[in-house]
This record gives sequence, C-alpha cells and structure tokens, in this order.
Amino acid sequence: MIDGPFFLRRIREIFPAHVHHDYKLVADLVWRLSAAHLFERNQPKRHLYRIFYYDYQLLAGVHLGPVLKDTQSYLDNAKINFQLAFHRQLQRKRKLAVRLAHESNPTHWKLTQEANSLLLANKLQHSELKNSHFQPDKYSQGFELKMGVDLATLAYKQQVKQVVLIMGDASFTGAAELLRHEGIDVVLDPMWQDVPEDLFCYVDGLRSTCPAKDRVDDFLARLHTDNDPTYEGA
Repeated sequence: MIDGPFFLRRIREIFPAHVHHDYKLVADLVWRLSAAHLFERNQPKRHLYRIFYYDYQLLAGVHLGPVLKDTQSYLDNAKINFQLAFHRQLQRKRKLAVRLAHESNPTHWKLTQEANSLLLANKLQHSELKNSHFQPDKYSQGFELKMGVDLATLAYKQQVKQVVLIMGDASFTGAAELLRHEGIDVVLDPMWQDVPEDLFCYVDGLRSTCPAKDRVDDFLARLHTDNDPTYEGA
C-alpha cells in the first residue's frame, strides 16, 4: 500500500533529475520496488495479492490565488500532464490498483519546497512571493478514506498475511494497529527516510527496497528496458 505523494517525493530526492519526468520509468519503479518485497533472503516464497497506489487527481483549471487574489492556475500543464500519463501507465500494470481521490478546491496554502528553500537561502524575499510559489495545504479526505476501507477489508477478511506500507509519517499508526490486532504482519518501507523511534512499536519490520542515494547509478544500470517484469505470483 503506497502513499503516492510520499513515493514521488522520495523518488525526486533519491533519483537524478532525468528520472523525475519519465512517467514510464517512475511507474516501473512503483511496480519493481513493491514486488521486491516478495523476495527476502532466508524467507519463504511469498505471493502478491495486490499493489494499492493511493493518490489524488490534480485540480486543473483556474482558482483564486493566495497572494494576488486573482484567478489563475497554480499548477503548470507539465505537472498535470505528467500525472495523467503516470496514472494511466500505472493502471496498465498487472496486480496494481490505483485509488484516486479528487482534490478539493484550495482554501489553505503553503509554500512549495522550492520557494521555501529560496527564502531560507535569502534568494527570494517575502515581497517577491507570487501565486506560483504556493500550493494547496489540504486535500480531500477521500485519500485516507479509500485506504482505510481497503485496510479494513484486508484485515477482517484475512485476505493477506502481510501488508507492506510505503509511507513515511505517523498517519499509518491507526491502520497498523488494526492489522496487527488481526494477526497480520506489518512492514514499513520508508524509502530510507528516517523513522522516529516511537513509530517502531506499530510495525513488525522495517525494510526499504529502493536503492540508497549513493547506489542509484548502479541500480539504474541494472534495470531492464521492459516496463513489466516477469512475475509468476498466484
């Protein structure tokens, strides 16, 4: 079960820039890094039930800006086009379900990561901030609702023996408690992001299948050109 925005953020932080805009390669990474959890040294063979990828649909069109208070788009077409192509590519993957929540109209805003970095480096002044330096701070709760329903179904119907959560914050703790109460093994994959000590009591294991930043070049060199690696799971 993958927190889509978290996954993409970590891909941008770990992999080189040419990967970020290649929707086919990023979709391939979703499949490969998830399927890698099926194989672990000194562990019995596992079978894949399904990969769930959770994301929100970017809101196209124009909206009231946070600074100038005029109607204009806060997202460029490149971001919207990438996401549409990326989601379509994911939907073509075997045993992969894409769960999309619709983004709500933005009412609260926060600085983009790039703008925040520029402000901290004194390369951008507060008086120079524009609408393009902000992004919505709150999205539809449909994202969490869809994940909660799927987790509850897996737990109560005993459809799986282990769940891997690819996410990096404390939002998974409630779900992890439910899964563990039903006897399901919970593994957290934070993609090498530091995990607070108090979160370890909610999981049964910790494992990142993506390459560490200093091994990315070797990992990319070994990747096959096909988008759908052979998988013989039941």
